[in-house]
Amino acid sequence: MLKKVLLPLGILLIFVVACSRKYQPSQTPFAIYHPIPEESVRKLEKGITTPAEVIKLFGNPAKNSISDRGERYVYGYLGDTLTVSFDSSRTISSFLYRPEIFTPVSGNTDNIKKKISESKIDKIQIYNSSKFTLEKWFGPANKKETGTNRNRYTYKRRNGTLIVYTLANFEERVLSYHFEPKN
Repeated sequence: MLKKVLLPLGILLIFVVACSRKYQPSQTPFAIYHPIPEESVRKLEKGITTPAEVIKLFGNPAKNSISDRGERYVYGYLGDTLTVSFDSSRTISSFLYRPEIFTPVSGNTDNIKKKISESKIDKIQIYNSSKFTLEKWFGPANKKETGTNRNRYTYKRRNGTLIVYTLANFEERVLSYHFEPKN
C-alpha cells in the first residue's frame, strides 16, 4: 500500500522540480544594485552637467520623472541614494547624495602581509558568492562595517585592497566588490 502511494508522489515531485524555473541571478533585484561612487558624485556641477553625462557616470536611473520644474533622475538601492534634478536648459539644477552610514563592527589585523589572489577575485560572483566563501579564499576581513541594508568588508593585503559589499542578512551574499591594486 505504501509503495502505491509513494511511487506516484515521487513521480509528481520529480515532475514539479523538473518543470520549475531555474534560479537566475541576473533576474533578481540584487543584480541591478550598483554602488554610487562618491568620486563620481563630485564630478556633478550645477548648470554644467547634462543628463547624458549623468547617465554616463551612473547608468540609467532607477526612477525618472518629469514635471513643470524639469526632469529628475533617482539612483539608489540598498543604502546610497542620489537625486539629480535638471532644469529647462537640460543641465543640473540641484542634486542630493545620501550615502549609507556604516558602523565599524570588527576587524582583524592578520593576513596584511599576505597577497590577494587575483584569480580568486575573478571567481567572485554577484549574489552567488557569500562572505563565507570570501573568508575561505582571503581569510578574515581587516575591517567589517555594518549598515541598515548591507555590510562592507575591507581586505587589506600586501598587493592591494579588496572592498566587498554584502547583504546585511544571515546569508551575506555579495552585492558588489572592487579591488584596488597597490602600485
